[in-house]
Amino acid sequence: MGASMKYAVAGMVFLSLTLGTEVSISYASDQPDFHMDCHAARTNNEQFICADEDLLRRDAQLGEISDKLYAVLDPPSRAEMAREFAEWLASRDDCEDNYFCNAGMYNDRISYLQQELDHMDAPGIAQASAPAAADGFGLVPNAGIPGHNKETYPALTLEICKSICVQRAWCKSIDFDRTNGACYVQPVAEEDVGSLRTDYPGHPYDHYYYAPRLRN
Repeated sequence: MGASMKYAVAGMVFLSLTLGTEVSISYASDQPDFHMDCHAARTNNEQFICADEDLLRRDAQLGEISDKLYAVLDPPSRAEMAREFAEWLASRDDCEDNYFCNAGMYNDRISYLQQELDHMDAPGIAQASAPAAADGFGLVPNAGIPGHNKETYPALTLEICKSICVQRAWCKSIDFDRTNGACYVQPVAEEDVGSLRTDYPGHPYDHYYYAPRLRN
């Protein structure tokens, strides 16, 4: 999901969110390894991190937070988190043995994931669905569907985002990021996934369903 990940909680998982607390979690076999393996360090920047005690401490902290967040996500959101982690690793390697660049990358990632964890139990603030307007779209403010984006476009107007959906015969809904114009085009609607997510940090998304393509 672009700069802002849209994660959904998997049902009935309980664990402490306090850093340093030991937890025992069973993961699927395809879980990414969020911790640095210095024995397998390949790039110059990975070797640089492994030689720096402070950066290794930050890496361990990031790994712990990542493990905890991954454990409470549903499968589509886990896949999304894995993709974003791979992108983050590539960006981190661009730091090219620069301590301050690496430290900043870790700090930003740790802060972001901690916010995601902190908001997992926050009550949703989505409002009731509005009836479909003349253009066929109904609005659910402060809500979205995680893990079902078939197409993503940056920096669009809402009208263009809607028109893209109308042009795609498979599109049933869009999520629109009010903060940056990101447009997420989806082949599913609330009727397909059961419920919308309403606890995104900062509540940047509005969900628009395209009524002519819904079953009900």
